[in-house]
Amino acid sequence: MTKSRALHIILALPILFACSKKAAPDHTQLYEEIRHVNKMEFASMAVTKTVKTERTDWYKIGKRIAVYSFDTYLKAYIDLYQFEMEDMEFDEENKTVKVTLPPVNVEIAGRDMDMKKEYENVGMFRTEIDSKERAKMKEKASEDLKKELKGNPEYKQRLEDTARRKARSYFENLFKNAGYTAFIRFSDEITESGDFNIKNYD
Repeated sequence: MTKSRALHIILALPILFACSKKAAPDHTQLYEEIRHVNKMEFASMAVTKTVKTERTDWYKIGKRIAVYSFDTYLKAYIDLYQFEMEDMEFDEENKTVKVTLPPVNVEIAGRDMDMKKEYENVGMFRTEIDSKERAKMKEKASEDLKKELKGNPEYKQRLEDTARRKARSYFENLFKNAGYTAFIRFSDEITESGDFNIKNYD
């Protein structure tokens, strides 16, 4: 073998090794599958609100008391429109992935159109409670409920905990089907130092 031919073989070896090296998997399709969902709901709850009207003016005969109730619905969701490709950290050698999800949001999703009559006592000489008055009662009750929910974090916390648990399970299965063991965390679980709390990888 001539020196010239040996040199060509030596030079070709790095090229052969480079060609034989596997290209990094493209996870674009998986990312788009996650992101296209936009708002993904993971938990919901019905909250019953009771509203009462009572008039007992001394100069009028008879009572005028009514109690109504209606249900308002809360939902906990993740806005996957905020999810970025960089939120997935793949380890191809160990077939694992660390996934950072946007935080869980809780909002009022809607309410029943009609109020249910729980109790009503309108005296003979009193005016009936009409639809217009019921509508005003419901609007006031809705505003009161919003304030109550803001002042009482129990409902929100319960929904957030349920949503996180279900989201972890959902995305763990999603990545498992793609061949990876996933460790799920949420962006609002970052510690003050900028690191993620290790317990969130359990």
